[in-house]
Amino acid sequence: MPPPSTTPTERSPLLRTTLSSHHLSSLAASADTSDHDAAKPQRDVAWLSSVKRRSALLSDMMARGSHSAFEPPRLPTEEEDELDSGGLRSPLLSPYEDAPRGGGRGVKRAWGYDGEFRKELEYGETGNGVRVWYDNFHSIDWIHDGIKNALRTRKLRMRARTEGVRGWWVNVWDAAQGWMLVTLIGFLTACVAWVIIRAEGLFFDLKTGYCSTNPRLSKRFCCPEVQPVMSNLTIARGAVGGVSFLNNWRSLEEEETCAAWRTWGEVWSGSKAGNTDGDVWPVDLVAFIVLALGMATLASTLTIYLSSSTSVYSSKDSPSVPHPGFSPDFPTAPMSSSIHSQYGATSTGVDDEEKLPPPRARRTMYFASGSGIPEIKTILSGFVIRGYLGTWTLATKSVGLALSVASGLSLGKEGPFVHIASCVGNILSRAFPKYDRNEAKRREIISAACAAGVAVSFGAPVGGTLFSLEEVSYFFPPKVLFRSFFCAMIAAVTLKLLNPFGSGKIVLFAVTYDRDWHTFELAGFALLGALGGIYGALFCKANIWWTKHARNGTFLKFHPIVEVALVTFVTVCVSLTNSFTRSGGTELVASLFSECHRDDSFGGLCVNTPELAWKLIGSLLFALVAKALLTVTTFGIRLPAGIFIPTLAVGACAGRVAGLLVEIAHARWPEFWVFESCRTMSEDGPLPFGQSCVLPGVAVGTLAGVTRTTVSLAVIMFELTGTLSYSVPVMLSILLAKTVGDAIEPRSIYDLVIELSDLPYLEAKMEYVHESTPGEVLDDEAPFISLDEDNTVHSLRMKLARLYSDGSGGGFPIVGKDGEGSRVYGYIAAKELEHGLTSAGLSSPNTPCTFRVSESIRSGQPLPASRGTSPNGHDFSWLTDIAPVTVNVRSPMEYLHEMYVKLGVRYILVTDERGLYLGVIEKNRWLKYLEFVEKVQKLQKTPPGWNAATAASA
Repeated sequence: MPPPSTTPTERSPLLRTTLSSHHLSSLAASADTSDHDAAKPQRDVAWLSSVKRRSALLSDMMARGSHSAFEPPRLPTEEEDELDSGGLRSPLLSPYEDAPRGGGRGVKRAWGYDGEFRKELEYGETGNGVRVWYDNFHSIDWIHDGIKNALRTRKLRMRARTEGVRGWWVNVWDAAQGWMLVTLIGFLTACVAWVIIRAEGLFFDLKTGYCSTNPRLSKRFCCPEVQPVMSNLTIARGAVGGVSFLNNWRSLEEEETCAAWRTWGEVWSGSKAGNTDGDVWPVDLVAFIVLALGMATLASTLTIYLSSSTSVYSSKDSPSVPHPGFSPDFPTAPMSSSIHSQYGATSTGVDDEEKLPPPRARRTMYFASGSGIPEIKTILSGFVIRGYLGTWTLATKSVGLALSVASGLSLGKEGPFVHIASCVGNILSRAFPKYDRNEAKRREIISAACAAGVAVSFGAPVGGTLFSLEEVSYFFPPKVLFRSFFCAMIAAVTLKLLNPFGSGKIVLFAVTYDRDWHTFELAGFALLGALGGIYGALFCKANIWWTKHARNGTFLKFHPIVEVALVTFVTVCVSLTNSFTRSGGTELVASLFSECHRDDSFGGLCVNTPELAWKLIGSLLFALVAKALLTVTTFGIRLPAGIFIPTLAVGACAGRVAGLLVEIAHARWPEFWVFESCRTMSEDGPLPFGQSCVLPGVAVGTLAGVTRTTVSLAVIMFELTGTLSYSVPVMLSILLAKTVGDAIEPRSIYDLVIELSDLPYLEAKMEYVHESTPGEVLDDEAPFISLDEDNTVHSLRMKLARLYSDGSGGGFPIVGKDGEGSRVYGYIAAKELEHGLTSAGLSSPNTPCTFRVSESIRSGQPLPASRGTSPNGHDFSWLTDIAPVTVNVRSPMEYLHEMYVKLGVRYILVTDERGLYLGVIEKNRWLKYLEFVEKVQKLQKTPPGWNAATAASA
């Protein structure tokens, strides 16, 4: 419905003030340019004079601090609004947009995406036009959202100057909204994390039994005095793998005793807790396997059937996307033959004998699967994935994450916490129109939410803020940095008050070191960093190979739940062969990170003789290899899964093995000069074995090699250990890991997943060597709308249908003939044109459609006067960008790349030296070009003797 008719006195003074400058300039320009047939220089002088007069009036108003000194002209009535919109009664709302809400101060506002700023964008001097909701799987318009935010800020400042105390309070409320929102996000993220941690602990222990005193308690809270351990006796038995896994299971069952904890074998035999009358370990074993399989398959089932992209529909989506309850209103039309360029985009040419095929099928995404960080990076770069941060995804991912981690799979919950926090931020932002109606502002809130997700994962608010800045966010202004830090702090404080582990710590594997490192240990940290970089690069390659050839190249592609069940069964069987692989990921990392003191065990990791150390090294090496291989096959299956904890476990195993090897060497050669620093001045001889020299290394090199994060990862480790004593070794290890990893595989696992998922992410950190020109990249046969043709409802529908079928672009340049070529007079996006055609309703197919503002620019008619004409049919000027981004064909490619990266443009129009239109470069076409450049650079770096085809396919 259109906005209701109101008199000038009923309209908002704020709206009158904002529009007054436009109407003043309109009157001035109309007075000086009444003769439209005069020479063009005279029109230019008159237009400049009107601008100067408007500037003088605005300056005078600012000097007095009020706009009441002059009365603005009368605003258009409802009938004039309808006329200026080309006869459209609903210029902003459509059947697939939100219904209008009631506004304050007696004004009914039309609330589409740009409803609040309709007048400024339609009648104002920005020339950017009105936008509707961005379509699914399309990019946002950063420039337009920036203009809209500037208009909002201008209104607020005007109200502060003109409305006294009320205007001041309005500005205070606007400034407080962001802080209120990030506070709520931090608090609710911590609450959701607390529920998931408690549920995951309960489900994990449920595989072995339940608490007889309170079934809702996990074993940690049911039996706080008893924790699963791996004693020296178990190590001495050599339970490393394979043949002895049943004996290992039985020995572990014998050592874990608690009066309140009742195992499933005891339930089966009917005996009381701790008093089994027979050997019931087979029942415990079967229950363990069955429950693990059940939890994993349930998590996968929820993920596939509740978070599939094919099941997510929104009223904001384009009606050209078929979904239940809607039939596309595009009739059968001639199809354009596809002309493929070397960069993969298509151009069009009409073939009347071919029929229009259905739109290309989109790839199915499962929103709750994986860690979510690659998709969040893509969303923050400006891509729209409807439903990925919605309520259903939040619920499904939370439940599925608790089940998948509890099943014992080689995965973590830290990465998915970032996704969950982003869902919380996106959902809460809907309550604030300032963020709900501006996708660029919404992404600022999501960036802050990502920091909260890392804060509850590692108990590291500073590291979470830096992680959001370094790894996830695409646009990160200073105010977002401050709000992200505040949001992360609120989340960390709230989770500490909730105390999920009952230890007063936010995370289970937080440790504190009370001894410093030795100088000779730097060599070991450097070696671990280099090995971590090698492991990270090989892991990335192996995981992508497994996904392409095993997961997507076999029957598993069509049976993802079967794949989850198989991976879970193999994981359970392997975990039973070794105590370290059987324990949970966070528990294992907590033990591996801890240093040894007298009478400490930490799950059997502290030994007192070299003989036991060798057996422990064997068990740790088996756990290292098993964790690495299982993580390769697990990361990417259809359930919530993170990569942080398994990778840290692999690195911690390597660090522990390195420490034990040096301890053995020190026990054999205690007087060697290298070990002199291990003794203090008051000691006559070496300390007992395991406590004298090397501390357990926090091997973050593997995580740095996989994710390629540097500063944020180092700060996270500092906050985890609670000390800066190990700052130099940790930084050295991380830097070497990233350097070595980049030399083998330049991209992180997140970037590789983005490429594998075919997400349109423009990497801002990548450096490209351009050897092409804009003229070689542009699409010179892209569809356009000509002002010299008779555009009707039918003809524009046909153009739009061809565009959707070919997938060749996101809109239409509006051009007109000028001598031997054509000149650009505007650009209308496909979604805006579709909205205009949908608003046309049941109009005759032959109803004319005009772009009279573009036609006025072409004819030299002043814009304010052109808005007073009465077009026949429908006019789409209010949806048109009359100031499209345009570059010269001789512009350097680096200039275009910076426009895409830093301005976030969706398209660039290319003209020649005379300003004549040559073609368009859509963002998706630019991404295809960058892929082409990467392949060329990879071929140029190929060593002599390599097969070029092999290098290109790699």
